[in-house]
Amino acid sequence: MNKLEFCQNFVYLDRQPISFAERPYLPAIYDVGRGNLLIRASRQVEKSTFLANTIIYEACTNPDAQILFVSPRVEQASAFSSKRLLPVLKQSPVIRRVLMGPGCRTQVTNYQFSNGATLAIRAAFHSADACRGLSANLLLVDEFQDTAVGNLPVLQETLSHAKHGRTILTGTPKMIDNHFEAIYAHSTANEWTLTCPQCQKNTTLDERCLGSAGVVCPTCQAPLDSSQGRWVARNPTATWGQGFGISHLMVPWINYDDILERQRSYDPVRFRNEVLGLPTSLGDHVVTRQELEECCANRPMARSLNMIPNLNSAPLFAGVDWGGGVSSRTVLIIGRMRSDFVFEVLYFEAFQAREDPNRIVSEVARLCNAYRVAGIAADGAGNGHVYNRLLWKHVQPPLGLYAIHYSTVDHTPCNEGVLTRWTVNRSASIGVLFVRVKQRTISFPCKEEVGNFLDEFACEIAKYDDEQRAIKYTHPETQQDDALHAVNYGLSLATRSFHGAHRYEQSDEEGID
Repeated sequence: MNKLEFCQNFVYLDRQPISFAERPYLPAIYDVGRGNLLIRASRQVEKSTFLANTIIYEACTNPDAQILFVSPRVEQASAFSSKRLLPVLKQSPVIRRVLMGPGCRTQVTNYQFSNGATLAIRAAFHSADACRGLSANLLLVDEFQDTAVGNLPVLQETLSHAKHGRTILTGTPKMIDNHFEAIYAHSTANEWTLTCPQCQKNTTLDERCLGSAGVVCPTCQAPLDSSQGRWVARNPTATWGQGFGISHLMVPWINYDDILERQRSYDPVRFRNEVLGLPTSLGDHVVTRQELEECCANRPMARSLNMIPNLNSAPLFAGVDWGGGVSSRTVLIIGRMRSDFVFEVLYFEAFQAREDPNRIVSEVARLCNAYRVAGIAADGAGNGHVYNRLLWKHVQPPLGLYAIHYSTVDHTPCNEGVLTRWTVNRSASIGVLFVRVKQRTISFPCKEEVGNFLDEFACEIAKYDDEQRAIKYTHPETQQDDALHAVNYGLSLATRSFHGAHRYEQSDEEGID
């Protein structure tokens, strides 16, 4: 019997058997029985009910269960214990007999169930010190967005002796740079997706879907039924675990007029967080995930040269953003500028930060040689000072290796030994890349294969730099944008080559030397 069936048969809420009617989004969430789970949700969408049900199910079905429940504040932990968990334990007859029989001891922070299972309830707002020394095989963290940054690794130490330790995180999103969002981005990030019966476009639920009388298709404005959605993984190959997003537009008990009223009365940040269950930023996000996905073509990642259609139609270029240190990784892209001036990204490859630098350089060189790239544009700062020269020993493309240095101005490329040094206006070049996204003059492989790479574009924020008196693009510290820069380097070199080739063609046609 899975968790949902168990709850339907044995859990009582408000002295009535619990009901999951009109909640088609719940079975997939309740079915996650292995690995980690994250629920990113609006306020009041039964997150606490799910956590209480999970505790009861695990305790009833596994006498060896050692469960740790953590919330940010002591009062939240106490409220969960007294108002969410205990009433269900006492009102559910079968559960009461199994867990609350002889030998059961219940306190606000510690439960010893009669079958041997245990539950510890703790708070971890400023630190996880209250959880040190505890052992668990299931860790539940509620309102994770409000726990202190860096707490999770400490909390997960409680699982160190568990054979199959699991972590379940729930919360309401805040800013895009919150640690909650960073983990969501590394999960499968399942999104409730509706297919328009009129135009057949797929859409996820956000501000674009808010019609005057109900949820509508943002493309053709046809009415949509949110109960007819399905879960679609944004990152299907994610290894952290399962992630799900729930909003007020999905739940059956919230009237649509109430949602519109909240849109009118809430500030935009609160509405997006608490009603739509989506993160916000203090700055303006330059491009959306939807805009990026609209640039994805119906083609797979070109994992070898023979997978590239019309191979000889345009030269291939590589863009490399070198990593280094603890968290910065290396990203390589292969792309080309088509004759219609659309930059086509054919391949992405990422190398983790802690990999051996010599191996990374060798692998980048191998891929550049395998794809027969005409030119390479790579990060010239930081580790690029060394890595680019090491790379040149293994691969010498005909159009050279450009070491890109970001600045506030542009300078003409110049020779720097075996390399070509090119100073590029950082904001201007990234701005051109974002314009291409909005105009769909950049093309990515199918979204099922680019996965997390698109998040490294969508996380970028535009801010006004008072010192430079110009727009500056930045990203949250909890998220990576290495893929964005690798694409920007490759795009810059492909654009330069395209215009250069075009000028030479004009010269030949007009008889100009």
